[in-house]
Amino acid sequence: MAIAAPLTYTSTKGTAPAVDEPTHEDDNAVTRPGAVDLRTNVDAESVETIDKAWRDDIEDDDKRNRYSSNNPHIAEPYSTLEALVMQALRRYGDMHPGTVDGEVMMMFVDFANLTIEDLRAHPYWENPEIDYYVHMQETREIPDPIMIAGLLYQYSIQQQSNKIEAYGPMYFKTINRILYNRKYGSGQIEIRPWDREVSTT
Repeated sequence: MAIAAPLTYTSTKGTAPAVDEPTHEDDNAVTRPGAVDLRTNVDAESVETIDKAWRDDIEDDDKRNRYSSNNPHIAEPYSTLEALVMQALRRYGDMHPGTVDGEVMMMFVDFANLTIEDLRAHPYWENPEIDYYVHMQETREIPDPIMIAGLLYQYSIQQQSNKIEAYGPMYFKTINRILYNRKYGSGQIEIRPWDREVSTT
């Protein structure tokens, strides 16, 4: 039996395989992997241009008012109250949602209507005449995350639970953030003072 000769290498320096990943040149004309850092071209003028283009794109368009349902397999774009209640109970975590009876479900109708009252009084909400819920299979044009946060908040109050310390701030943060974005978008905040005209006569 012949013994194979040991392998020898004339060079241990390999070559990098060809890739399709983007590259860029740095300030020293050295090719670096990855795309150029987008922040390198950001200045006050480019920010103003981008912001104007974004605002022009959504002007007179309902894209800013579309909120995906939490349950698109059931209803779109808004979920039924029953689906939202089940989600709230799962998040609350004290019981299996399937064990609740009809009386508890009707209590959540009250909680949902209290959330509607909060929306009616909110300065960013534009539909003060929105109808109350009557039964569990109804939907309302309210973003699902707001309704779930409201149900959790109201339920934690009813249970006199320490969880209200988390669900209370979460509810108000959610309702403020979503309604502000729905009304004004995510552009830069602008403050416009209103000068009251004073009569000199």
